[in-house]
Amino acid sequence: MAEILVENIIVSFSISSNLDLPKLAEILPDARYNPDDAPAIILQFSHPHSMAAVSSSGTVVLTGPKNMDEVHDVVKMVLDRLNVVGVECIGSPELSVQNVTISTELRQEIKLRSLAKFLQIPKYSPRVFPGLVYKEEDPNTVILLFDSGKMVCNGKSVEDATVALEKMLEKLVSFGIKMEENICQK
Repeated sequence: MAEILVENIIVSFSISSNLDLPKLAEILPDARYNPDDAPAIILQFSHPHSMAAVSSSGTVVLTGPKNMDEVHDVVKMVLDRLNVVGVECIGSPELSVQNVTISTELRQEIKLRSLAKFLQIPKYSPRVFPGLVYKEEDPNTVILLFDSGKMVCNGKSVEDATVALEKMLEKLVSFGIKMEENICQK
């Protein structure tokens, strides 16, 4: 299997309570606020490419970082921007990883209809969704397999998602897919 790539880490944390979003949107120069679309102020960052949604309850949800160093960088940028406009954040917020998305390429095509039968997945419908959705119980993850050989896995950590992909690799070998490499690389 080719290299495993971290595509996205979603993290949440709390900074305060009862933020006045309309007022903050007026004084934060690069904030987007459209309460009809989402009840949050949206802050976007180009390095690392990421986004933060700040809700009126003081909850912040980050999406886009590809590693925990980038997560910490974005958290600092959010806190700095809010501090400049008078929102004080005391101490370091407690970060909670909500979701991690990783992907890899098998470098070969997969016959999804046959694989769905092999894995006993009754609800495979390529007209509804072009991939095969496989739910792994231990660890609790979801793997998307595409006929191109691309696999995407969502879990609570890079480790959980990697373990799930390794388990899927074993199932694919049992299914008859020949692998160039049998080791997942990070």
